[in-house]
Amino acid sequence: MVDIIELSQFVPYSMKLNKETSMIIEAGAIEPIYATRKLFDMKEVIYDKQWLENQKENFDLYYMYRDLTRDEDKPLYQQHKIRFDVTIIPPNTLGKEFIKTAGHFHPEAKEGFSFPEVYEVMHGEGVYVLQKDKVDPETNEIEIIIIKAKAGDQVLIPPGFGHVTINASSTTTLVMNNLVSSAFSSIYDPIKHHEGAAYFYLSNNEWMKNPNYKQELKIKEVQPEKIVEKPFYLSFLEKPETWIFLNKPWEKDNWD
Repeated sequence: MVDIIELSQFVPYSMKLNKETSMIIEAGAIEPIYATRKLFDMKEVIYDKQWLENQKENFDLYYMYRDLTRDEDKPLYQQHKIRFDVTIIPPNTLGKEFIKTAGHFHPEAKEGFSFPEVYEVMHGEGVYVLQKDKVDPETNEIEIIIIKAKAGDQVLIPPGFGHVTINASSTTTLVMNNLVSSAFSSIYDPIKHHEGAAYFYLSNNEWMKNPNYKQELKIKEVQPEKIVEKPFYLSFLEKPETWIFLNKPWEKDNWD
């Protein structure tokens, strides 16, 4: 008998995950098509290079289900240039490091405002590492924000920050969804160029600064805060104008 993770409380259709394979096996009438991030796709950003050199198999690291919306909802999402995605990160380690996403920044939506993004944890726990895209010219510091989120928590990636997501569990799959503008493509090169984000989270629960960043790191840990009361997908269907800031971040009252 297949061991199921039930995720239907977050979407207006039946969504189920195979616990063993960490794959979506039911998404209502939607065919769950995914892309895979494989080990060698991440070779530039992995901390443990010695471990990586000994790997022969280009195995799957995590799965990305893009635009996982019902046919009847697609016109509304397209009208507002918003996309609903689901990302699944099975428990694993990359040598001395917890498994993570590749990490990326977003381009500018308007001068002074890069596109934001929001995440909602559906299962498991995630560690979100937010990294300022510019060095503070006065202090020569890079601002780092760490957010630890569990199922039901919501995480806001504000303008001006790139981000990496980590599954710091040895046993539990991390499942998260996101709402993001469909009007841009993410920027991966800055993090690749530095061989990772400014901060690595090792599997012994130790944080390690990336030596390729010469600046000081200004690090703070904050708690996740509710963005909306309902799950993202349901909130968008009910009041899509709530999410206008994903395409027009300058219209949000504040980003503190």
